[in-house]
Amino acid sequence: MKLSNLNHFPSAIAIDLDGTLLDSQARLSPRNQCALEQCLTQDIPVIIATSRPVRTFNRVFPKDLAAGCSLAVMNGAIVTGNPPLSGYFKETMPKEIVQSIIDLASEFAPDIRVTIELDGYEFGANWTADPITLWERNSATPDMVLPIGEALLRQPCKIALGGPGTDILKLAEKLINTFSNVISAIPGLLGNPILNITNPHASKPYALRKLLTPRGISLDDVIAFGDDIPDVGMLKECGISVAVANALPEVKSVCTYYTTSNDEDGVALVLEEMLRTIEIQPE
Repeated sequence: MKLSNLNHFPSAIAIDLDGTLLDSQARLSPRNQCALEQCLTQDIPVIIATSRPVRTFNRVFPKDLAAGCSLAVMNGAIVTGNPPLSGYFKETMPKEIVQSIIDLASEFAPDIRVTIELDGYEFGANWTADPITLWERNSATPDMVLPIGEALLRQPCKIALGGPGTDILKLAEKLINTFSNVISAIPGLLGNPILNITNPHASKPYALRKLLTPRGISLDDVIAFGDDIPDVGMLKECGISVAVANALPEVKSVCTYYTTSNDEDGVALVLEEMLRTIEIQPE
């Protein structure tokens, strides 16, 4: 673990979820939970910045802890501030653009799996699953799943594209060439590869600014943790960047610090060490 020259605790914390804060079984360890709770006790804002929708938090976070953290979900498409932060922001996509993206993706890979996220709870899908699988994989019940046509009419804010055999890197290139600056297309390469498509104004660093600027907190004074491509922008723009040991090489290359893996409480190790700097500060 490389943590030299960290002599003060930053003003806010931004943490990716899967592969970073959660272990390989998508669980929040007791040690990571305790470290977050200690930070919140010190009135340090904790922002969970993830590609996941908000519905997943009920499964992986205790209710009290979830209520204490602010959220930048679906790569910043929906942002919710909880005390000491505040605000709610949603970046939507025009239905015509969403339909064109789906058409192009379906031509590229006829069996592609399409998910259209709406509010973080309900979503549209071109796939079906039995209730048990739906809950295990999407933290959803059948009444949350809408036909694609209906979802298009309800202010979609993110499209997730993937599935077996889909080359999401080539698809991302094709979509970016076609739609230029009208969309943001960011691949998540770890786990089950997924291409995340949002409004270009939706990003993790942009979401952090929305939450922190009203409090007078600059990204220069934020510590950020990540492991995958969707975290790169956030890690580049935050003043203190930490990669877990299981992070992609592209992620490690933009980070100033590194810690142990997500299965070895890498986030907690850093936060615990930094919390000790608060304890030893002179009166």
